Parts: sequence; C-alpha cells; structure tokens
Amino acid sequence: MPVAVYRVTVEGKIAFCNDPFARIFGFESVNEAIGFPEIKLYRNKRDRGTLVQAVLQNGMISEMPVPFSRLDRTPIWCSVTTKAIIDDDGEAVFLDGLVRDITGEIEESVGYNNLIDRMDTIESAVFLLDPKGIILQANHAAEQLIGYNGHDLKERLFADFLAKEDQKLFFLFLGDTIRIGREQIILKLSGNTQQERFIRIETAVQKNEGRSRQINCIVSDVTEKVRQIRDKTNRDKFQGVLEMAGGVAHRFNQPLTIITNIINEALSIIKPDDRLYNSMVKMQSQIEKLNDIARKVGNIKKYEAVDYVAGVKIVDIDRAS
Repeated sequence: MPVAVYRVTVEGKIAFCNDPFARIFGFESVNEAIGFPEIKLYRNKRDRGTLVQAVLQNGMISEMPVPFSRLDRTPIWCSVTTKAIIDDDGEAVFLDGLVRDITGEIEESVGYNNLIDRMDTIESAVFLLDPKGIILQANHAAEQLIGYNGHDLKERLFADFLAKEDQKLFFLFLGDTIRIGREQIILKLSGNTQQERFIRIETAVQKNEGRSRQINCIVSDVTEKVRQIRDKTNRDKFQGVLEMAGGVAHRFNQPLTIITNIINEALSIIKPDDRLYNSMVKMQSQIEKLNDIARKVGNIKKYEAVDYVAGVKIVDIDRAS
C-alpha cells in the first residue's frame, strides 16, 4: 500500500508495519521496526499516553498532528489516524492506524509543546494532572464541562470541582491510579443546581525515569447514564415490592380468614356480660386492622419509601397502595 500502515499493542510495541511506515521513521526494514517500543518515536513521550487515552475513549481519532522523531532523532510531524481493536472480552488489544508525514505542512513556530494543545478537536474533556491532583492543563471541552476557563482551572485541585462526599474518594482513586497505572471511576460534580451531574474519569500515568510525573485524564459526562441506571434500579425495586406484596397478601389472607371466622363464632356463643367478651371484641378489632393492612399490601401500585431509623428506608404502605 502507498500509505504507512501500522499496528501497536496497547502497551506500545510495534506488532506490524509496512515499508512506508519503516521509511518514514528511518528503519532499515520492516523487521527492524517490529517489536520496537513506539514511545521512543514520540518527541514528547507523554503525548503517547494522552493519544492512547483519546483512542480508548472515542474508539478512533482522525488526522491528528503529532510531533515524532526518526531513529536518528530528526524531528518530524505526522498526521495520525488510529482506531482501537477490541477482543471478544471487550478489551482493547491493539491500535491500528495510518501515518502521513506532514513535516512540510507544519510550522514549528506554532508552539505546540504537548498534545493537549491539539486535543480541542476531540469532544472529550482532557485534563493533565500532577500526582497530587493539581490541574496542569485542560482543553476547551474540559473547560465547558467544569464551567471554568483555562486560567481559573490551572493550578487548582481537581477535587475542588467534585462534590464534598466524593473528594476523599478521588484522592484514593488517584493513589490507585499511581499504583496500578490505569484506573477509572464515576464521581459527582459539585454545584448548586437541582440536577446532580456525574462524570466518568479514566486515568493513565505518564512516567519519567520510573517516577510518576503526570496523570492523563479523559473525563466524560455520564449524568444521563447514571439517571437511567437509577431509574432502572427504581423499576427493579418496584417490581420486587409488587412481587413481595402479592406473595405476603396471598399468604396472610387464609390464616386471617380462619381466625376471623373463629372469633365470630366465639362471639356468637359468649354472652356480653362474660369477662372474655370485651377481650374477644378487641381481638376482632385488631384482626380487622390486619385484614386492612393485607388488602393495602395486595393493592400496592407504586414504589413509595419512608425513612425509618439509622438511614434505613421502608415501604410506605399507605402511600404505595
């Protein structure tokens, strides 16, 4: 093919390439390129982590300009189109792509010193954090998601924009990211609006000399998805309540009917001046209340809960029936 084609593992080893790819980067042959660590071709090694995160998040990126170096360290620019290859388990195993040398089309004086400056064409919000969670850079999509401009975001703790109950969880998540190298989580954004907003954070660590120097974050708004999950949970709860209510009401009816008949029979025999008569009348009244509760349980039509004790909720039978 007249275009440069390549396949790399997610970890960064070149698994396949053709002759045009080998020539662009200065390899003497395809065999020399296969197995080579792709990250060594990036001028800014952290660009690789950010690019991979963008591909995993979006499935594909198209015609993104990236600064590379040939084997002899000659700086070049390439336009990269890459998509993720997913296995049967839904995991990304390879990145397949096309590379086009655009060195003659790019002015180095433009000042692109890292990939984040070129991420504004991607819809996803991109943040670069230091290991303490301080925002180093953010693209336009990130500014729109959080509701602050880049100047106000820079040097701020990312946790400041999360709901208070999720801030400590974020720092634990950050620690897991640094320890494992890659992690994801869903947290709630802070805000005074009535509607809660949730974001999914996917992180990858960029290391230099074995130490964690930067955390690349792809952030997406999943508020609608969380709402759908909550709605489904409520529907499942309601279905469970209906099934339980129907079963309980059915099982209650028979013994309550028998007890009611026995009490009525006893009251027809016992005289009103008998010392047990008032007790039997009270028992009859309580049985009628149980019958009423059983009818309400059997007539439940919607899910309504009420606070009980210690944060526990119970079904409000009167409102639900």
